[in-house]
Amino acid sequence: MMPRQIWKRITLGAGVGFVYVALLVTTASYLCAQEKPAANPAQPADSSQPAQRDYRFEVASIRPVDGTHRTRPHFDPGLYREEQAPLGGLVGEAFGIKRGYEIKTLSWMDTEYFTINATPPEGATNADVPIMLRHLLEDRFALKYHHETRQMSGYELVVVKSGLGLTKSPLPASQRPTVTGPPIEIGKDGMPHLSKDAGSNELRIGANAEWRGRNETMKQMADQLVNKLGAPVMDATGLEGEYDFTLLYTPEAVRVFSLPSSPATPNPTAGGDEASAPMEHPLLRDALREQLGLELKPVKNISFDVVIIDSANKVPTEN
Repeated sequence: MMPRQIWKRITLGAGVGFVYVALLVTTASYLCAQEKPAANPAQPADSSQPAQRDYRFEVASIRPVDGTHRTRPHFDPGLYREEQAPLGGLVGEAFGIKRGYEIKTLSWMDTEYFTINATPPEGATNADVPIMLRHLLEDRFALKYHHETRQMSGYELVVVKSGLGLTKSPLPASQRPTVTGPPIEIGKDGMPHLSKDAGSNELRIGANAEWRGRNETMKQMADQLVNKLGAPVMDATGLEGEYDFTLLYTPEAVRVFSLPSSPATPNPTAGGDEASAPMEHPLLRDALREQLGLELKPVKNISFDVVIIDSANKVPTEN
């Protein structure tokens, strides 16, 4: 799965209110504790990657619960726990799926909740959880599924004729200094900014976003664009190697509004017509073209794999 977004709520004073900050951390030191990234549905599997190990939980307890508050999955050597998770969400985790169009579950799966406590085998890591969870669902819920190749409209990421605005990474990721500082810092303007040690991150404040990439391949960029656009994106740049970039843009999925110039200055557009307020940065697609020399070219009939859930039991077999 893609590297995760971590949302923080920071209070910067009554005038500004709450500011939402999204950090997409992909530095090498951080990735050591993360799950294996999911494959881009528009990209073929990388044959150079080692095959997934076929582990199973040694012991597992599955208990039906009321779905009131789901927690993040917890993995330690010798322990896996997930609380109040919908069965549909567990199925998505079992196949490493983070995008809705990549899986078709049964409608009732989103209203049946379970808590799982399981013991992984010796040597298993967090990257082995999907296959262990898949075996668990097959054994305890009699989960049946198949794969289909489907097509939908999406984008090709291409280089514009005016030229590329990316910079080749000066050092491979393995030789970059380990990030030790915080990914964000509060600037003199009282607002959060990406720090020099932020590595690959994304920072969002209101309708403004700063996306920084370090040692990113074009396939990695395309995969991150899938999450931003909610549609398949295929790397068609023909560019090899790793690149560094910084992109300032306005996310296309947010309502555009103006932040006050200082905490003491009221927002003249607050409560008014936010859609008519001027944007500080261009929309994502325009920013890619203007700042990085890349373009999202609409295309039809991009093929991708879909997991189709055929059947499953609502009640698991006994522990």
